[in-house]
Amino acid sequence: MPVAPERLLTTREAANFLKVSEASIRRWTDSGLLPARRVGRRRARRLREDDLRVFMEAGPGQSTGRAEAGAASTVVIQGVVLPLGSHIACFYTTDEGRLRIGLPFLRDGLLAGQSAVVLRATPAVREQYFVALRSEGVEAAEAIQAGLLMLYPEVPGSAGDQVARYEQMLTAASRTRGGPIRILAEVLADVETVGSVAEHMVVEQRVNAVFKRFPVVTICAYDVRAFDAVSVIEALKLHTDTYGPQIGYWLN
Repeated sequence: MPVAPERLLTTREAANFLKVSEASIRRWTDSGLLPARRVGRRRARRLREDDLRVFMEAGPGQSTGRAEAGAASTVVIQGVVLPLGSHIACFYTTDEGRLRIGLPFLRDGLLAGQSAVVLRATPAVREQYFVALRSEGVEAAEAIQAGLLMLYPEVPGSAGDQVARYEQMLTAASRTRGGPIRILAEVLADVETVGSVAEHMVVEQRVNAVFKRFPVVTICAYDVRAFDAVSVIEALKLHTDTYGPQIGYWLN
């Protein structure tokens, strides 16, 4: 019997499938990360659904941002082992609670001299981390000068702009050094940059696929004093690495 022709997806359909922007699809295909065919006179991109599924499910060890052979494949946070590619959320209700996870996460990465530690926070919160790091014997200014600590640039823009900026930072960081990358993102900084909690949640949804492609562990820190219950539930739904797929299924 004749075999039905394989259905090929357009760039827009592929972006919807992976829940990313069309610009990300174009970047990934141009760089060879994601297989694509060119069809017709206009040489339009067409992608196989199987290739998209493999791309989405592949571990960071199969990505262009993978660590060198023999490099660490996990990050340990106060005894908790997380595989690279993890995108998790933490929640706090006090200024002291903010530092409980964020401070050792930053400190340990900087002291280990890993590829990069990225901090995203409003200026006031960033200064709290700097003071706390100084009390732990780590000077943030020296770490920035040495290229170990990177500060996420807060440039107003859409969710797609923020996702693209994360990808650019991770690409640059993975090329300069070989070890795992740590990102600590204080969520209120992103809310201010994109203009609303709803737009921030779009960032969370889209950036997850990017984080899976690099040797990175990301912590999104939520100050629940600034969010309502619906937003907290939505954040839980978008960070299933925090709890595992079974609990993630019920949340969704």
